[in-house]
Amino acid sequence: MENLTTTKISEYLGSFRLKYFAKGFETDLVTMTEPERTTILKYLARWSESEQAERKSALITSKIKCARFRKLQTIDAYDFRHSATTEKIERPYMSLYSDMSREKLPSAVFTGNAGVGKTHLARALGYAACQKGLSTLFVTAAEMVNHLQHAQKTFSLEMELNRYRRPQVLIIDELGYVSLDSQASNLFFQVISSRHDAGYGTIATTNLPFGKFNQIFANDAIAHAIVDRLVNDAEVFFMEGESYRQHQRSLKSKNKG
Repeated sequence: MENLTTTKISEYLGSFRLKYFAKGFETDLVTMTEPERTTILKYLARWSESEQAERKSALITSKIKCARFRKLQTIDAYDFRHSATTEKIERPYMSLYSDMSREKLPSAVFTGNAGVGKTHLARALGYAACQKGLSTLFVTAAEMVNHLQHAQKTFSLEMELNRYRRPQVLIIDELGYVSLDSQASNLFFQVISSRHDAGYGTIATTNLPFGKFNQIFANDAIAHAIVDRLVNDAEVFFMEGESYRQHQRSLKSKNKG
């Protein structure tokens, strides 16, 4: 038990980057009396566990703040029994949700009419990513492109591109509500292409089927190139049916009654 505790404490100290502290701890432990060793191990283990828990909590809080969700939406607040479509996507969605890790970043496209719960499910994936310590950013497609175009005019494009290239998980909401000209389409493509090549997780919500992406982007060629990279390693969720927002309002009314 003592060896197990000693090993665990050394691991904690290593994760805290206290390598010299850990070295001194392991050296001096050998020269201690049994009562001294027992006391030191008891309290150092407790303090190390507390330090790790507080650091993890602070990291998650920071990730959520940096993600800029605007509204927190979690998976436990989503009712997959809402419709036949949402029941059908529950298993593949929960598989993507549960398997998420640094080695397996989530990529997904949610497509369907307005109000069916696409953004809720996308945000829930992003929230889960933050819980696992992954850098995450939520942005609408129009907002992202507007920022990129402004940066291009102010000669800060590379910095702004990196803002969307670097997060391990990027959520692009409302793709399809605004048509993009040639310049905006090219900037959008640069982000998607860079993320695809880097193997990062990209999540998008759209109200248009892929066959109509030429209505969003400047031409068929760039629309095809973007779709190809978006769906290459992504789970695609086709969502139909009645408004999920109406479903939520009905549930609230029943609960009040």
